[in-house]
Amino acid sequence: MVDTKQHEERNDLGVKPGPRRQCAGCAKRDFADALLRVVLDPEDGTLAVDLADSRFGRGAHVHASKECMQKALRGGFAKVFKSKVEGTAESLAEQVVVAADRRIEGLITGARRGKLAIAGADVVREAYREGKAALIVVASDAAAAAKLPEVQDAIGQGKAIGWSNKQRLGAIFGRDETAVCAVLHEGVAEAIGRARAHAAPFATAEVRSEAWSSSEDR
Repeated sequence: MVDTKQHEERNDLGVKPGPRRQCAGCAKRDFADALLRVVLDPEDGTLAVDLADSRFGRGAHVHASKECMQKALRGGFAKVFKSKVEGTAESLAEQVVVAADRRIEGLITGARRGKLAIAGADVVREAYREGKAALIVVASDAAAAAKLPEVQDAIGQGKAIGWSNKQRLGAIFGRDETAVCAVLHEGVAEAIGRARAHAAPFATAEVRSEAWSSSEDR
């Protein structure tokens, strides 16, 4: 459900946040960006995660937490959709991780096409020093790149994430391998951060993905 009241708070960027929606698990209202959107296939009653908010039809929202997901599956989703739903916390958790992984790849690819992302240690370091890098993305198998002073500083500022591997990151930029890239657009960087934050609670031993690792662990 959408809260129609105008919320007068502003975030750190001085921008009014978006509408609030109700979590199908805990029933608390939160900003839409803080919640996962889940849609229902009316034919078989299965649930699908929609991180990009691109699927038509009625959607339910739930916090990115195992507790809220389990509560929603016990009745919250059925109440929102007014229909029986099929799904498990484990299957939805896996969907979240996979969807976030694909979402990040798509966002970086789009940024590269729009000349809003650059790759390579030297240009990334320069962009960060000049304050142009909104987010640094380090391949999860790029230990040396993770130790660069600018990357370490970005980690401390919450402006760096570890994602996928050098071969996959390189493919986005038309190279065999790329260890590190920088996103230059704040909006794209925020969208990447949201996707990763949504998936992080579910990237556990039960739901493994090489996409979810922290630069601090290298």
